[in-house]
Amino acid sequence: MFNILTSLIGLRIDDNRIIEFLEKNGFKYPKKPFISNRSTDTSYWVENKKLGVDLLFQAQTYVPGYSLIQGDKKGIFVPVLGRVRWYNNKSKTEFPLGLDFSYNFESLKEKLGEPGIKSSDISPIWLNDDGSESFYRWEIILDDERSHVWGLEYTDNQVIKDFSLGLKYQMPAFYLYSEWGYENFENFMSRHNFDRTADLMFLQWAIERDLVKPSVIATEVKEGKLPVTEWVRALNRGYVLESDFSAEGRFIDAYTANLSGNDILYSRDAAYTFLETPELKQNDYGEAAKKLLNEVSYNEDNYKKIKSLIDKRLTEYKDHGFRQSKQI
Repeated sequence: MFNILTSLIGLRIDDNRIIEFLEKNGFKYPKKPFISNRSTDTSYWVENKKLGVDLLFQAQTYVPGYSLIQGDKKGIFVPVLGRVRWYNNKSKTEFPLGLDFSYNFESLKEKLGEPGIKSSDISPIWLNDDGSESFYRWEIILDDERSHVWGLEYTDNQVIKDFSLGLKYQMPAFYLYSEWGYENFENFMSRHNFDRTADLMFLQWAIERDLVKPSVIATEVKEGKLPVTEWVRALNRGYVLESDFSAEGRFIDAYTANLSGNDILYSRDAAYTFLETPELKQNDYGEAAKKLLNEVSYNEDNYKKIKSLIDKRLTEYKDHGFRQSKQI
């Protein structure tokens, strides 16, 4: 089953090969296979409890090469098989390297080496109360060109929680515009609000610090020959991934998604940089604060303030992981 499912990863739900697999293995084809952009969900699971196998179909994968697939009506998208999860082996699947659910932590390390991710790598908040790790994960590349990976999670209960196979999991570091809502780069450029300004300033900082993947456009932005918006245009998608950065990925994750466990968050820092009174800072989402922030211009003086802020936070993160950092 593992090899068969490997060949199905990335295929749309209505592909004949997917339909045949579902029917042959006792999965129920969903009554509503396509997803509306009016829904709050961009994915769904198709489960088979008898086999202990779940299939995740995703309309929005955030994986390069797997763009949104337009359905036959506006607002309708076709999901693809993005992930497979085995939470037992009633299916008698043969996993790579002869692994199975009986393996313990040490025997897994003998086969796979040290785990690539542990709970504290994501955030300290995932640690157990006694400071021990709550889980370990291995992720092994199957096909780098197609972003296919497999792996497993081992928990603090000393058992393998699940085996998995699918597209490499990625979540955006920055959401710039919503292709899900039929937005595009022109929509992004037409907006004038503080969120857009703050995101662009962070991206310019990253480009100037050589933290994004090298490109001609990145070089020209760094040299001041092009605005940072041209780098956004070249992405040709409405979000920036961690993989778009070439260094300091953990800092960027921790700072932009508040994952350090110490409540230090870029969007709030950026807002507080321009909100001068305690009252405005305490209600930075209020109308008065929003009005003031949306009037912040993207100019050299304001960018210097943000650049200095991020440099300071990067130093703090490297020194102590924000543990001694103070709110602005």
